[in-house]
Amino acid sequence: MLDRATITVAISLCPEEAVCYLARVYTTLVVFNPPEFIKTSIGGRVLIHSLGYPDNSDSAHACRQLMDEFGFDTDTFPALAIQGLATIASIFPCDRNNLEVDFELDRHLDIAPTSLIDLQSRVEDKGQEAWLVHLKETYFLQEPIYDVLPPMHITTGDVWLPQHPSHLEDFRNALNRDILSSKV
Repeated sequence: MLDRATITVAISLCPEEAVCYLARVYTTLVVFNPPEFIKTSIGGRVLIHSLGYPDNSDSAHACRQLMDEFGFDTDTFPALAIQGLATIASIFPCDRNNLEVDFELDRHLDIAPTSLIDLQSRVEDKGQEAWLVHLKETYFLQEPIYDVLPPMHITTGDVWLPQHPSHLEDFRNALNRDILSSKV
């Protein structure tokens, strides 16, 4: 199983987006500068990792409200933890300069609103390449894998590979954990 963990990736998301993707409210992730192999990883697994809770009081309040709606709090949905997993159904490049594509994306794909806002600025300002990853078979882990620190400078929507042996162990544990198909 360790070999499978080495080719599995994690994606870090803010807690409110992580819970919404795992609960299948949103199904299409915006991923920036994905590693080449992920572009052909249809059918592969991705681990959903939650980043820290917001410090800004307005953002923190909105996040708390959303988490309450799903029955979670900071104890049951901790920061810096692997929360669940999903299967990649499809992956394709995103061209936000084409207004027709813009309209279709916003209308037909379930993308978190903050991801769409971030998408425009990161593609234009930083010249990052954006890809859309459609997820299927999303599941919460029965118990999160706690205290998983991503590599430095990882922000919401960033994909990452295991960086050291403890990450390999965390990834392996996530792939072997019991999952809940109907947590929410």
